[in-house]
Amino acid sequence: MKELPGYAGQVLTIDLTSQTYEIDKLPNKLVEEYLGGKGFCAKILYDELSAKCDPLSSENMVVIATGPFTGTLVPSSSRCVIGTKSPLTGIWLDSNCGGTFGPELKMAGFDIIKIKGQAIKPICIIIENDAVSIEGAEVLWGKDTFSTQQIIKEKYGQEYKVACIGQAGEEKNLVAGVLAEGRAFGRGGAGAVFGSKNLKAIAVRGTRSIEIYNTNEFLRENKEAYNEIAIHMDTGGSRPKYGTSGIYSFIKEAGVLPIKNFQGGSYPGMELVNEHQLVEELYEESRACFACPIACSKYSKVKKGKYEGRYVEGPEYENVWSFGAQCGNSDLGSIVYAEYLCDFYGIDAVSTGNIIGFVMECYEKGIIKKDDLGFGANFGNDEAIINIIHLIGKSEGIGKLLGQGVKRISDYLGKDTSRFAMHVKGLELPAYDPRGAFGMGLAFATSDRGACHLRAYPVSSEVLDHAGRIDPLSTEFKAELVKTEQDWFAIIDSLGLCLFGTFAIGPNQITDLLYSLTGQEEFPSASKLMKIGERIYNLTRLFNIREGITHKDDTLPLRLLEESLSDGPSKGVTVPLNEMLTEYYLIRDWDEMGRPNKQKLRELGLGEEFCKSESQ
Repeated sequence: MKELPGYAGQVLTIDLTSQTYEIDKLPNKLVEEYLGGKGFCAKILYDELSAKCDPLSSENMVVIATGPFTGTLVPSSSRCVIGTKSPLTGIWLDSNCGGTFGPELKMAGFDIIKIKGQAIKPICIIIENDAVSIEGAEVLWGKDTFSTQQIIKEKYGQEYKVACIGQAGEEKNLVAGVLAEGRAFGRGGAGAVFGSKNLKAIAVRGTRSIEIYNTNEFLRENKEAYNEIAIHMDTGGSRPKYGTSGIYSFIKEAGVLPIKNFQGGSYPGMELVNEHQLVEELYEESRACFACPIACSKYSKVKKGKYEGRYVEGPEYENVWSFGAQCGNSDLGSIVYAEYLCDFYGIDAVSTGNIIGFVMECYEKGIIKKDDLGFGANFGNDEAIINIIHLIGKSEGIGKLLGQGVKRISDYLGKDTSRFAMHVKGLELPAYDPRGAFGMGLAFATSDRGACHLRAYPVSSEVLDHAGRIDPLSTEFKAELVKTEQDWFAIIDSLGLCLFGTFAIGPNQITDLLYSLTGQEEFPSASKLMKIGERIYNLTRLFNIREGITHKDDTLPLRLLEESLSDGPSKGVTVPLNEMLTEYYLIRDWDEMGRPNKQKLRELGLGEEFCKSESQ
């Protein structure tokens, strides 16, 4: 089999039960049909994971996969993907992370790590090029993510890149993530899967180079790509200055910023929370991921108030919302500390803030009481935010329930709380109110991992794109937009690219870069690349159908479908989801039950086996 430029060329399979591993060649056919990253995860998990398995059992698998761009000179090419069955939702999960862990894995010689089985005692996996060892990690068990990383680096070397869980993952907290060198595989509970396998950490050191098919052409195209990023108004303007929070004021003014658990309205001091205040009061310096000229990540330090001296790498837009507007909180210091604690314990900040907003609404409605929590939890209570994060992170008291996510909390409480439990398929909503941007509602409802703004991002066309903006309160074009973006984002997540870089470099440039890197004739045009994206998205849909997902699950919380906002640009409207969903199924060639039809599956090369799955 020929070597593939742009790929490390190897697959590492680790069986934690037998404490053994094997190294195999990366199959050419897998590359041609699924590209990398998310695509690799989709194919492997569909083929090798038992249907209806318990996500926290030894049957579940973890797949970590890089893309062809990961670890190369392509701008913003730092990403890699963890794929597994989510313990939070019970369905498909891929979680994406930037930074340096993915490039290091690629330079160690691996495109894919498959982790199976379950260790009897806590372990960590140490990888240095082809040298792989599975070592005891009892001394690390109970440590936070920062201490874990520090101890591993002190023992093995500062050059190692570490992905690890904190106490929340050890406790199999369903909103636990995997932290990697200041970045996070955050959403969906991958940290709980690590914890269920007694896998505390993976440390990687790589010293190998990545082969390039046409070096001169690849360098020329990269120079053009870096220039495009430098002159783009987002990647060369607002994002380097404001970070991911550069969109905050636009989202707020458009009426798309969710407030107090998506109730709307206002809260004291909300005008003080915006990207300008973050720059003025908090930001200290910028940090970039591997091969990224944008440097959107910021180090922040609180300089006054009761949280003085607290710091974090962030806060990101989603987390400014989740611990700010979602909780009716205007204390920037508490937002910084809240994000830090999420990283410390290893929990998803988006889900955690959503949980806290839900708890606060239940508290104000008398459903959750002070005796249940041990403290008051009205909207705007910054100390309650911090206290609840500690409870969730440690799985103490009511925190053990809260760490199971909004859906399970609501199921436990009853009392019609499901109306305002803000999740889709069990995954909590991120920082966009679709009553102000209908396309986001369709994107949330049809996302393969539950409520997610990173499977499609129509709010960009609905609110943020002033030149080519489409009506946010119209259903027209939304189904086609969401379908196209879902396929395209599947490609981005398979290439190893950060979404932000693609704001400036488009499909044709990416296709040219891919060809000069790999020389693969399967990737000569954007249209052929899009077909791979469509194949991947249909395969994750089949995965979910196999787990019991139907068209009834492609929905939104009742609050968004039946309760309108009382003020703002979208006053008096709710999300007309059914109209968009019917059109979306037609465009996707899915039937009225949301199942891919046989003709579409054959067109995508998924074959008779998948057609049988579709008909069950």
